[in-house]
Amino acid sequence: MPLAAYLTNSVKLKTLFTTTMTIFLVGTIISALAPNFTLLLIGRLIEGVAVGVNMPLIPNVLALIFSPRHRGTVMGLAGIIINFGPAAGPTVSGIVVDYFSWRMLFIILIPICILVLIATQLFVKNVIPSKPSSLDIPSVLTSMAGLAILLYSLGRVGETGRLDWQTVILQVAGIAIMAYFVKRQLKLEKPLLEMRVFKAPSFRLGATLALLNTSSLMATELILPLFNQNVLKVTPTISGLMLIPSALVMMVVSPIAGRLYDQIGIKKVAFLGFGIGLLTTIPMAFYSPTTSIFTVTALYALRCGGLNLAYSPVSVYGLNALSQEYVVFGNTLMVNMNQIADAFANAMAATLQSLGQKHGIAHQLSSSLATLQGFHWSFWSIAVLNTIAFCLLFKLKNHSTVELK
Repeated sequence: MPLAAYLTNSVKLKTLFTTTMTIFLVGTIISALAPNFTLLLIGRLIEGVAVGVNMPLIPNVLALIFSPRHRGTVMGLAGIIINFGPAAGPTVSGIVVDYFSWRMLFIILIPICILVLIATQLFVKNVIPSKPSSLDIPSVLTSMAGLAILLYSLGRVGETGRLDWQTVILQVAGIAIMAYFVKRQLKLEKPLLEMRVFKAPSFRLGATLALLNTSSLMATELILPLFNQNVLKVTPTISGLMLIPSALVMMVVSPIAGRLYDQIGIKKVAFLGFGIGLLTTIPMAFYSPTTSIFTVTALYALRCGGLNLAYSPVSVYGLNALSQEYVVFGNTLMVNMNQIADAFANAMAATLQSLGQKHGIAHQLSSSLATLQGFHWSFWSIAVLNTIAFCLLFKLKNHSTVELK
C-alpha cells in the first residue's frame, strides 16, 4: 500500500491496472490449484500485492480527475462497490464453502479477473499524466517491515484476546520502525509518502474521523457474528445472512452521502451519520440471548447506514484541504492508517471480549453469562470509538479549503 502513491504518479494508469490485475489473476490460479497450505498462502500473498496497490488506486484516480466541488458525489458512487465488497464478501464466501469446495472461492474469481483484464484494454484510459521519479528503497523496506510487524502483532491480539510478551515486543518493534520511516520521509526531498499532509488541520481531522468510522465498522463486523453464533445460537450461514441488509443499506446510502456533502457541506451529514452510529451502538451493549434476530439485523443495518453516511464526506473533507500535488499522498495515507486502525480496533474488541468473559468466570458467573458479559464489554469499547468521533465533529467547518499547497 505505501507504494500506491508512487506507482499512481509514476506509471501510466492502464499499464498499472493491467499489471496489478494480472498479478491478482496469477495469485488466484495458484490458490485455486494449491495442493498444500504453503502454496495457498503464497497465492494469497501474490493476490495481496495487487490489492495493496488497487485499494488506494481507485480513490486516488477519482480524487485527481474530479474537482473538489464534485469529489463527494464521485467518491460516494465509488463507495457503492468499495463498501459492498467487504460487507457481502464474508457472507457469500460462507455460503460457497457450505455448498462447494473451498477451491471454488478462487475458481469463481478467475473468469471475473479475465473479464476485468479485457475491459481494461477496451475502456481504461491514461487519464493521469505520469511523473517518473526516483524510488527510495530504504523507505520501501522500512514501511513494509514496520506495517507488516505492526499489523501482525495487532492480529495476534485480535485472534487470542490477550497481550503476551512476544506480542508486546513485536508491537514495540513495529512502532519503532514506523517512527524511523516517518522521520526519514520528512527529510527526503521526494518521499515515498508525503507526511507533510498532516500540516493541514482539516486533513488531520478528516483522516481521524475516517479511521474512527471504519474502525468502528470493522470491529463490529468481527464481534457481531461471534455474538450471533455464541449467544443467539444461530448457524454461521444465518449469521452471515444477517449482515446482508447492512451491505444493501450501505450501497444505497453511499452515493446519497457524497451528493449531500457537495450540496450542503459536511456538518449536518456528519452529525446525522455519526449520531445514528452512536445511538445504534449503545443498545448492542444490552443485547441478551432473548434479543430477536430481527432487532440485531435491523439495528446493525441502520448503524452501518449511519456510519456510511458520514464516511465519504469526512474523507473528502480531508482530501479537499490538500492541493492536487498532495491528494494522492493524502488518500494513500488514509488507506494505510485505516488498515492499522482496523487491526487495532479488532484487537481491542476481541481482547475486551476475552477479558470480560474471564472476569465473569472469576466472579462465579455461569459460562453463558460470562460469555455475554464479554460481548457487552466489547460493544462498549466500540461505543467509546463512536463517542470520540462524535465529539470531534464540533471542530468541523462546513467546507474545507486548500490548506497545503
